[in-house]
Amino acid sequence: MASKQGYSITTRRLRLCCRHPEWLKQTEEFYNQIVQFYYNLLLENPGLWELGSQKALRELEVLSIPGRDKRPVAFPLPWEKVPLYFRRAAANAGIAAAKSYLARREAFPGRRAQAFHSSAVFYKGMYRGFTSTEITLRVWDGDCWKWMRCRLYGKEFPDDAQLLSPSVVFEEKFIMLHVPVKEFGSDTATVKQRMVENRNLCSLQFTNTDVFAVGSVLDAQGQELAVKFWGGGKEYSHRCREILEKIEKSERSLGYEQCGSSSKRERLSQPDKPNQGRYLDQDDKPEQGGHLDQHEKPNQSADLNQSDRPNQKYWMHLKHLADFYAHQVSAEIVRFCQEQKVGVIVLPKFNENYTRYVMKSTGNWGPLHLSTRIRQYVAYKAWKVGIITIEVHAAGISSICAVCGKPVTSIDKKANEFICADGHRGNRYLNSARNLGRKCLIQFGKHVG
Repeated sequence: MASKQGYSITTRRLRLCCRHPEWLKQTEEFYNQIVQFYYNLLLENPGLWELGSQKALRELEVLSIPGRDKRPVAFPLPWEKVPLYFRRAAANAGIAAAKSYLARREAFPGRRAQAFHSSAVFYKGMYRGFTSTEITLRVWDGDCWKWMRCRLYGKEFPDDAQLLSPSVVFEEKFIMLHVPVKEFGSDTATVKQRMVENRNLCSLQFTNTDVFAVGSVLDAQGQELAVKFWGGGKEYSHRCREILEKIEKSERSLGYEQCGSSSKRERLSQPDKPNQGRYLDQDDKPEQGGHLDQHEKPNQSADLNQSDRPNQKYWMHLKHLADFYAHQVSAEIVRFCQEQKVGVIVLPKFNENYTRYVMKSTGNWGPLHLSTRIRQYVAYKAWKVGIITIEVHAAGISSICAVCGKPVTSIDKKANEFICADGHRGNRYLNSARNLGRKCLIQFGKHVG
């Protein structure tokens, strides 16, 4: 069945080096002044609130930019000779910020923004000579506009990709160029179309052990073609614990307890061993007697990313470590699916409250907690190579045997094995992955043998 062409957009980060970084900073400051101007202008004109972004931009330009007839405008732009595409990039950012404020002002009332610190976006006309190794930007030096050549360091862009408007981002040590890259794919068939074409599927199950995920590849009749375990969970947890110990030692020496007591951090960073099996053994329900505070969020360390905290480099190291392992595992999963000619990746779906309960009990720096990020990365990487990801509810996948369909009678959590009523035994996570894949096939009307 023929399928139309689709695309995906990902952001590439390249290190930028230039002779006058202060010009880039002045350009960003000027950009944010224009953002602030159009932000306030839109909020002061209620008649424009219901317009779309493009129509709002047009009306704001009519209010602030004199036309060919040179007639005075109601709200003239305070700066002269601002490049057209620089002004429009800033105006679009101001419109987006104003619409965000209007959308949430009733539910979350608050003050209007007094200042902006956005990264400057360079539309076409504000850059030239753009390649993987260099770019020439039109920048503001405080007095006039100048063209400045910059060197770029990073991965090369795909040959058939389309480069969208880049933005200059100031990080702690480096200046980075963020480039949205639009890549076209040849396969955008829906899940139903892929099932009609009898394509293979790969069902995944995530764990809180040394194995990040288990995958089972099934054909359209439910016959297993391949199995794969993606390890590294213990290594990831160990490296996270080493960094957390350094943070705790440093904070004790400084007498700094912003992040809470040591015992609280231990609960956040180390999984509660008796709870390691809850995510799979009880399928989609907490254990009897378990209590989940409805107001407590699973990621209790979200407030640990504040910039005014000591040991910021350690916290950033944790963030980068999680990104590295999530990218590595997700890339290996997608590569394996390509080798097995998989058309659909099936992910388990759990009840929201149950997911929060499990994430809290397993700790913020365990393999299972990283599964949220792995799932996100698998979805966009798979789409880029023509594979679709879907979610299937996981209720019941660990309570029956994938071989005979009989109930599971016992589970050895230490060995991660199950035994069913007919005596079949094996890895309990692989058993759940197999059942998840077959459950997906049945939902799409396939006869599973």
